[in-house]
Amino acid sequence: MTALAARVDPAAQTDLAVIEAVQRFARRELHPLQTDRQGHLDPSTLEGLEALGVFGLTLPTAHGGLGAGLPLATEVVRTLAEVDRSVAVTVGLHLGLGTRALVRYGGAALQAELVPPLSTGACIAAFATTEPGAGSDLSRLATRVHSDGAWLRVSGEKAYVTNGGLAGLLTVTAASLGDPGLERGLTMLALPASAPGVGRGPEERKLGLKGSSTTGFVLDAVRVPRRFMLGEPSTGARQLEHTLSWGRTLMAAGCVGAAVAALRQARDHTALRRQFGKALEAQPVVRGQLAGAAVRCGAMQALVAHTASQTDDAALHRWSVSAKVFASEQGSQVVDTALQLHGASGYLEDTGLALMLRDMRVTRIFEGANDVLLTHAGALELQRPAGQPQAPACAGARAIAERVARRAARLRALGVRVFQRPEQLHQLGVGVVWRDAVDAGCRAVADPAWQATLCREAFAALRESERRLHPADELARVLEVSS
Repeated sequence: MTALAARVDPAAQTDLAVIEAVQRFARRELHPLQTDRQGHLDPSTLEGLEALGVFGLTLPTAHGGLGAGLPLATEVVRTLAEVDRSVAVTVGLHLGLGTRALVRYGGAALQAELVPPLSTGACIAAFATTEPGAGSDLSRLATRVHSDGAWLRVSGEKAYVTNGGLAGLLTVTAASLGDPGLERGLTMLALPASAPGVGRGPEERKLGLKGSSTTGFVLDAVRVPRRFMLGEPSTGARQLEHTLSWGRTLMAAGCVGAAVAALRQARDHTALRRQFGKALEAQPVVRGQLAGAAVRCGAMQALVAHTASQTDDAALHRWSVSAKVFASEQGSQVVDTALQLHGASGYLEDTGLALMLRDMRVTRIFEGANDVLLTHAGALELQRPAGQPQAPACAGARAIAERVARRAARLRALGVRVFQRPEQLHQLGVGVVWRDAVDAGCRAVADPAWQATLCREAFAALRESERRLHPADELARVLEVSS
């Protein structure tokens, strides 16, 4: 029995014991600056994570996992990210994008074959959907899956695969063109990285997350048994949506962990650093910056927790979009503020803040670029309106929800024409994300001053998004005269 499994015995222990075990391991064993310099995780770190049992956290107990749900998984990823974001990404990717489709949609025999080594960490999972010519636009996927009797053949190229250099199993998304028994559409498959025809590319050189492995893959007519298909043929779009919902929520949890760590460091520094005859934290401007960062961290944490608690797939999908966008955007601001408050020392690698800033940057890009997700959030609001939050936590939350609802009603009146105006959907998406963050945050924190600060931030963000909205012909003219 692993060290972590011993602590989740339902007869004796609680989720808190799991978090404490992970926290002790992270503080004792993880060395982010060293990992960043060497550009990969030490084998001893991976061995320690295996012994701790985190790779089996969300996998079925029948196959050696711990059977935990998304709420505990987000807490584990957040705890790891407070110390080392590369480790948190490695674990979070395995628990979410790497294995979720197999756990949710894989057949019993396939799970019995593939899950046990995934549970121990002897096999690490990766997720291969992005391609050189297809990122957020999945309609351009060029990887193809063909029916070959009792087998499937997969051919294509995948890019930016997190955990790629470590992976023993790939969850692959491919397009089927209508072979017999394989309708036109997307299909998800579990694909062993050791299968003939799988070519692993070199490690990518990156701005941040240097301890996390990122490679490409070439799939050259890879043959796998048909039972390696995840779910029904050509229904991969639905499976992909659910899998991405898990992935985005876990990634948002990592943003929370990094932001909380940066804020803690900033508060410690400003309490000790003296300028103009008093501690930095006593300066009104600095106090305002710290307060704003604290409110952002609280709202991020509340939004991620609320998202992770969703049991309905449609609700999880909608909330995961808001959580991913809000946590990555606001987390970046918190880390940047922490670095600024350190002055020149924040720009030096030894403080760790430069590393945090570099690690945070990609979170606004991967698992759906934020601008694409904001447009998607706006479209979702028109198609499946969330409406007024039930029993809004404060007057500010109610006012923001009403403002978003009015905007959505005006756009809905345009009918299908609104989908020809992505900038309008994008602006609505900004409102949706802030509405969700305010609603979750104000429910979690009852203090009126805290709520008022968060609502002011939200109204400022909505005004800014409206300010940037310009007629298309005006933008075209600006670009023309500027060229």
